[in-house]
Amino acid sequence: MKRRVSYCLLGLSLVVIAVLVFAQEKTGWIAPQEAKKVKNPIKATKASIQKGKEIYEKKCAVCHGVKGDGKGPASAGLNPKPTNFKDSHGEKMTDGEHFWKITTGKGGMPSFAKDLAEEERWYVINYINTFVKHK
Repeated sequence: MKRRVSYCLLGLSLVVIAVLVFAQEKTGWIAPQEAKKVKNPIKATKASIQKGKEIYEKKCAVCHGVKGDGKGPASAGLNPKPTNFKDSHGEKMTDGEHFWKITTGKGGMPSFAKDLAEEERWYVINYINTFVKHK
């Protein structure tokens, strides 16, 4: 009986580990710990959110979709698919993680370090945060 319980616990542990690994492998893109701690210096006001929306619609919606659902017109050919900010992925990321990813880029996600000023990237994050409850 003890052996059966041990095997069940081992099996359950392996399933949990596999789920966690798959969740991280889904994007394969994890911001460094330092980035996670960075706070948004731009207060989320109506004005900053509106500025972020204008930038998002020009620079981001083509892939991430106007509604933030990851279904923009250019998303069909991308692998991995653009982030759906309306699902739990966007909810679990800090502003610092979003900023780091927007700044550095990876694969189909370009770096916006040269195309958007730091302040503009923070405006975009304020707008992205309207799609889902955010940390």
